[in-house]
Amino acid sequence: MRDMILHLHFEPRMAPRAILCGALTAALSFIGTVSAEECRLDAPLSGPQAAPTSAPGTQWTYSGGAGFPATPMLLKVAQNGQRELEIAEGTLRREWIDTYADVNPLRKGDKVLLRFPLKVGDQWQDRFEEPGEFNARSGRYRYDYEEQGQSRVTAIETVRTALGDISAYRIEREARWRKSNARAVAGADRPNAGDGVVEGLERSISWYAPDVGRVVLRRRVSGNPAFAAYFSAEDDTDNLSITELVGFHQPGGCRIEGVPVQARVAGQVFPLHYPLVDSDTWEFRLMRDPHVPADR
Repeated sequence: MRDMILHLHFEPRMAPRAILCGALTAALSFIGTVSAEECRLDAPLSGPQAAPTSAPGTQWTYSGGAGFPATPMLLKVAQNGQRELEIAEGTLRREWIDTYADVNPLRKGDKVLLRFPLKVGDQWQDRFEEPGEFNARSGRYRYDYEEQGQSRVTAIETVRTALGDISAYRIEREARWRKSNARAVAGADRPNAGDGVVEGLERSISWYAPDVGRVVLRRRVSGNPAFAAYFSAEDDTDNLSITELVGFHQPGGCRIEGVPVQARVAGQVFPLHYPLVDSDTWEFRLMRDPHVPADR
């Protein structure tokens, strides 16, 4: 789940429960908590929105559902077009300020999760390639990853969250991905059978709040692109996951947290419309395991 949070813009794997429970305690220890109305998070939005200028020390806390209640993200520094965030207990994430994409020196192409100035009706495409590496119980393996995305800013909406009603831009994204060339890392278990090629489709709806500086709610579902007509991030299926902002702290400013009202872990861990029979093949692993970028 923590990787899901790391990639919440817009992308979060399962983090140790003790770490996240400790994070929840820290997240709910803010002093001087106020309401969303007092923080003016429900103020009407209008006109194109420039990229945010959040101050170092700003903290966002996210919930991915029951059992994984809270992961804090603390802004350490913003400079040279990048921001550095400390996640939970020391994990660092670097991302581009103008796109919210994670910084990866091995990436070819552009990954664009947000595009500023942000305005209703805007749409864009992005495409990139990068290596992936997953650390499974049976050993680590690497693979090649390609993604092509289409994003649209469809509306300004008031969205219900743990922090109350928040005015936000609704962004719909459809990303087609391909994993190929799977191979075991030296010292891992024996190579699996199969040719190691899997294609998939992820659909998501994210609500980005300029006054918060990040996404405050995200609905996500993934599955087999051959069955694209049969799944949507709009539907409350058992495969839907929802990540929600449950805490927001500005240095010398707004301090607010609340209990999740929408966050949920997908009841089905497998993407939709793939064979669910466990097998000793690369295809099964690539379908089952989420993408984790490799940066070295």
